[in-house]
Amino acid sequence: MSRNRTPSARTSRRTPPTRRARRAAFVAATALIAAPLAGANATAWAADGKTPFYKSEQEAIDYLNTVAPLKDTAAIQGYPVTGQDTKEITREDVKKAGYSPEQAVKDAQAMLQGFGSTPGAENYGTEERASSKEDKDSGWLGNWDAKSVCGQPNDVLAKGEKKLACGFVGKIDKKYPVMATTDRLPGGTKDTYVTEASIAKEEKEVSGWKAGGKLTLSAMPDNKGGQLEGSAEYNESTETTNKWAVMAQQRRDFTVPDGMAGGTFQAHANAGWYTGYIVQNVDDIGGKAEKIVAIPARVLIQAPTDNVPLTWVGRES
Repeated sequence: MSRNRTPSARTSRRTPPTRRARRAAFVAATALIAAPLAGANATAWAADGKTPFYKSEQEAIDYLNTVAPLKDTAAIQGYPVTGQDTKEITREDVKKAGYSPEQAVKDAQAMLQGFGSTPGAENYGTEERASSKEDKDSGWLGNWDAKSVCGQPNDVLAKGEKKLACGFVGKIDKKYPVMATTDRLPGGTKDTYVTEASIAKEEKEVSGWKAGGKLTLSAMPDNKGGQLEGSAEYNESTETTNKWAVMAQQRRDFTVPDGMAGGTFQAHANAGWYTGYIVQNVDDIGGKAEKIVAIPARVLIQAPTDNVPLTWVGRES
């Protein structure tokens, strides 16, 4: 079920409620029982049904960061099959994001399994590629692309006398991307939308690790047609403690406060875009030498501690 999130939802002490307020709370609780989130907690749901309004994007981002905090640096164990940016990402793009291959190696060694040095092996250092398109290794890995190599089971690698650890490490460059925006409403008016969000899990395993999934949003003005839709593929980080749950269909009243010229409502994915590197720790036949390959990439990663995939926020316009 979709949930509004406002500061009031996190306040535990209040003055005794009026009869009307107690009735509203009872109705809200009944709705939660009737259509619960699969495996989700009921925290951060605003019983008053109000969506917060902000004049600037930064104010909205600051609010979202309180309900679904994002790490400055994140890592994915295994190849990010879902959630990669489709455009070419260059070495310069990664540097603009303030991330260096040296830091990427340190983060990979700290956050990913299998990035320790092999005792006695000659270390060839880090091989940084120029862009995300340069994902093949013509030497040590027989010109295979990173996705194919990282997808090899450990027993297959062992037969070729190879071991391999793959993952993604990156620094956040965009928080809470907007998935959908409603039509502009004048101040003091209300519109009702039927909203829901589904989660499709990616069951394909990459070196034994789940790859992530796909979030799909649907929001339709009540009895008016003109459905809003949005979707995004995403990954779970190595620090994810709460997986996203399906948000059941719900009627939502969007009201622009009196005194405002107008406003819209935006559905933000509780996730962030991270720019960094797909890293591979590979060795040659027999494990006599090793190197780390760093391929520029940009990946969408969910907020690690929140099981709600999106949050609605009002923006004054």
